[in-house]
Amino acid sequence: MTQTLDQKRAALAWGYATAGIQQHGKKYKNLAKGAPALIMNSGLMPTLAFYSGKDAEHRQLLHDLMSGLLQRLAPQPAPRDFLSFMVMLQKGESRDYLRYTDEALELLKWIRQFVDAVDKQGV
Repeated sequence: MTQTLDQKRAALAWGYATAGIQQHGKKYKNLAKGAPALIMNSGLMPTLAFYSGKDAEHRQLLHDLMSGLLQRLAPQPAPRDFLSFMVMLQKGESRDYLRYTDEALELLKWIRQFVDAVDKQGV
């Protein structure tokens, strides 16, 4: 049976939300809730750069976003580290950058919902 794109995003987001809450609790939850607004106001790359220089829960969300984006959109071979990922975004075409931004927002839509569900389950 074939999964829809939303089902694939949901599966990724559930794993990210579960791990984020288990490792960082409410701090991860609060970051996930605010991430879409930060991307919409500042842009994808500035947001990722901001997360890279912060504490463990910020870096966890950065890792989750990068992993989700790479899994869905990255060319092969895909960059695996932060600097290579940022260079790929910088050198890409504007339509590709917009695709990455849209995908990040779609993934975060699911993560935002799931952090509440995971937190209520006491995971």
